[in-house]
Amino acid sequence: MRDAALKWVVILSVLFGELLLHAWVRTGTTQANLEISLAQSRLSDLLSYQRKLTLERDRLKSDTRIIGIARSRLGLTDEVFNQTLFLGKEGD
Repeated sequence: MRDAALKWVVILSVLFGELLLHAWVRTGTTQANLEISLAQSRLSDLLSYQRKLTLERDRLKSDTRIIGIARSRLGLTDEVFNQTLFLGKEGD
């Protein structure tokens, strides 16, 4: 009788241990999936922001915009645009 009771205690202990292990693994997997999802969302946001910055950079450095600023704010004319300027190195 004592051996049978000990056998049941061991079996129930093993089953309880497996249940705890399964719960721990499941919780870890859920946490990892959540972190992956958040990282993917952050990456998507950063890529979108990078595309916006690239478009803004291209808009700001466009020749049409720069020529418009040169004409309106600096008062440059077409004659100036046809001139070639050679700049020497510093120290020359």
